[in-house]
Amino acid sequence: MMHEWSRSWYWSDSSPALAFFLTLAFWGVYFIPSVIAFWRNHRSKAAILALNILLGWTGLGWIGAFVWSLAYTGPDRINKAFAHENPA
Repeated sequence: MMHEWSRSWYWSDSSPALAFFLTLAFWGVYFIPSVIAFWRNHRSKAAILALNILLGWTGLGWIGAFVWSLAYTGPDRINKAFAHENPA
């Protein structure tokens, strides 16, 4: 038998700790596409961030931003990297 006083702090409905950590977890997951785009230095990272912010809440916008952030970054990035290795 668990007494009410023994769980009054940890399981309290009035404690904002659980709501705070769930909110942090939600926003952390919500911005995963943008974080991936910036981490990969995607050439469309600003557009991916805009899509994530404006339409990510729909679910389809979040999936679109996620797939786009994982997509091929394009030949511009490869050509720039190649130019740094082999200057003409």
